[in-house]
Amino acid sequence: MDAGSLSALFQHTRTWGRAQRGLELFQFAAEALTKLAAVNGGLFIYRKRGVETGGEPQPPAVYHTFGVFAEGPIAPCVEELLRSDLTLGVPTGRWLLVEDIPHDELRAWLTSLSVLEFGVWPLYSREEVRGAMVAARTEPVVHITWETSHALMEACSAQVSLALDMIMALRVAEHASQRDLLTGVWNRLGIERRWPRVLEVAREDRARHAIVGIVDIDHFKHINDTYGHPVGDRVLRLVAQALQDEARPDELVGRIGGDEFIVIAWSESPDWRPRMLAMQRAIRERSSGTCAVSVGGSVLGLDGDSFEACYSAADERLYENKRWRKQHGESPVS
Repeated sequence: MDAGSLSALFQHTRTWGRAQRGLELFQFAAEALTKLAAVNGGLFIYRKRGVETGGEPQPPAVYHTFGVFAEGPIAPCVEELLRSDLTLGVPTGRWLLVEDIPHDELRAWLTSLSVLEFGVWPLYSREEVRGAMVAARTEPVVHITWETSHALMEACSAQVSLALDMIMALRVAEHASQRDLLTGVWNRLGIERRWPRVLEVAREDRARHAIVGIVDIDHFKHINDTYGHPVGDRVLRLVAQALQDEARPDELVGRIGGDEFIVIAWSESPDWRPRMLAMQRAIRERSSGTCAVSVGGSVLGLDGDSFEACYSAADERLYENKRWRKQHGESPVS
């Protein structure tokens, strides 16, 4: 076995830590395979895990086709490699001559691309198969021994698997840093990170208007001083849960400090009041009338085009609502 080839591969993998996404990692790996393992075609199959869905795996998909595989459509049977747990009657973890592949559709597709050798190497995450590194050669390889070739492919798939887990761990940590620990809703950072997507949806869907709403718990300091912080914490969790229950699946709820919450909602009309008053009523009903909140809101495009402008307008209306209700002795719903 050529130790120099393995050393060169590990030199390549030093840059893989810069990958922020799986696709970047697959591109790095493809470059290494092409340069060091005489691979001139390949792709990656992977089941992504959604951080915001508790890590639930998504359906398998093909990522970063390169070389000869990028020259035309991918045969449907390729994705079945993962759906069928990498079976299709194809042995994994080693190179195969195309003529020896038992799967008729796969063999025919590879033959049409003039592929001579083909191999599938599983990608693991938490000791489970999450994907596959698929590679092909269209020319005989004479400068690499079988042992070296096998070792390079095994090492590359192992390094990709490890790097994918590292990317996932970083995303989980980043996701956690954007959550409010007490209530589980987004914190200010989490809301701001998702604001560009709000702008994108607003541009694409002109029939709906983005609402920036603020909810502030009335007399929260009095609650803490009179009943203690554990009761205050329960009130915060109650408000957060009521807002989440009232919010639609594509809407955002966050706690941005102290007793103040923010809601990014959608409305068919350019009026923030109906949605925010519905939130106000939901909190009153959830607390059996014992928790009063003030609300304010703004409409993206009417009150500003940035998060800061919309937040400022909503905050001003929140305090108008709070002052009005205090002067008139109103119940939680104004």
